[in-house]
Amino acid sequence: MPSRIILRSLRTWAIRSYSTLRQTTDLPDKVHFKLTREQWALDGTGNSPMDMRNMFDMIKTRETSNILQAPGSTYGGKFTLDWTERPRNVLLVKKLNDIKTENALIQVANWLHKEHPELNLIVEPSVAEHCQEKLPFVHVIPRDQKHEYTRTVDFAITLGGDGTMLHLSSLFPKSVPPVVCFSLGTLGFLMAFQFKHFKHVLSDMTAGKVSLMLRMRLFCSLHQPNGKRITVDGKEVGDRQVMNEVSLHRGRYPHLTSIGCYVDGEYLTECVADGLIVSTPTGSTAYSLSAGGPIVHPSVQSLVMTPICPRSLSFRTVLLPPSANIRLQISDASRSQIEVSMDGQEIFLLDRSEYLQVRMSKYPIPCVTRVSEGTDWAKDINELLKWNQNFGRNLG
Repeated sequence: MPSRIILRSLRTWAIRSYSTLRQTTDLPDKVHFKLTREQWALDGTGNSPMDMRNMFDMIKTRETSNILQAPGSTYGGKFTLDWTERPRNVLLVKKLNDIKTENALIQVANWLHKEHPELNLIVEPSVAEHCQEKLPFVHVIPRDQKHEYTRTVDFAITLGGDGTMLHLSSLFPKSVPPVVCFSLGTLGFLMAFQFKHFKHVLSDMTAGKVSLMLRMRLFCSLHQPNGKRITVDGKEVGDRQVMNEVSLHRGRYPHLTSIGCYVDGEYLTECVADGLIVSTPTGSTAYSLSAGGPIVHPSVQSLVMTPICPRSLSFRTVLLPPSANIRLQISDASRSQIEVSMDGQEIFLLDRSEYLQVRMSKYPIPCVTRVSEGTDWAKDINELLKWNQNFGRNLG
């Protein structure tokens, strides 16, 4: 059979296969919930802590199914989740091209379908096409209707590593639902739970017996010298929500970059370096840490600006308040274009006088935490990052 006929047959089969998938356009909107801020205070003896929970004043909105934070908010602590009604739609996201996470997704989906038949399970198109025979009951969101993620998903489950979590963040350009993360990747610094506990964790999740940490994201936009948005092939480059970091880098060019740094309209400094990183507290343990930046607790709302191999030895990381509005403008003295990368995925090229605008996003990532089980961020930086461990061999 000629190759063209084979390709045409495969294309026809793919179209027919995709058309038979259950799409989410008939699913109900996501349910509402309440968030309760967790506060700790001392009792009358001054010793034993009591869990004091007050309603946290979120941004005024008619939709209680959307989690929002006011840009500039300094509180990034923990909240308890209370469903006003049982969740109905669940998104499952797995690591790309990985058989281990594929088997895990099939296991979780079958268990949820059996134990919680009222739940509508949603997967990405590539997963639905590949697992259609094994998971005939799942729903899929069409590739050209990504707004359906925001409309339908009550909570999400990630199976993989930190990269899987960053991919999930990219699916939600605005409000993000609560996320349960299971570690099946390489490092898993953002992964709260071991996969073997998924039945217990998901039972608590559907019952609303979980705590959330709101991980800050960055709102990033690209601009021409006159302030208008940058366009590519006649189309305006859309804004981005970044969970880890946005970086400007010289890329393949041999010359150092020259970037003018402005905070709230005031000139801060000229960055002459290989590049510059603006990260969230969550991203402080990623690229920024490798470039010499500090480790920042995810509850400390701040913007972390770290130079990459600066020319000046005195140029060190700056922590800016969550209300800061940062403009990074390519200097006229720069000898080449500058690459812009967001969470290691989106790459653009900025010319002289063009700039990147960065500020705190009002759409955080609400991650389910395991603090109630006695493990927390301190354990992660010690066990995963080997923080402050000596060089001696462990003869233990």
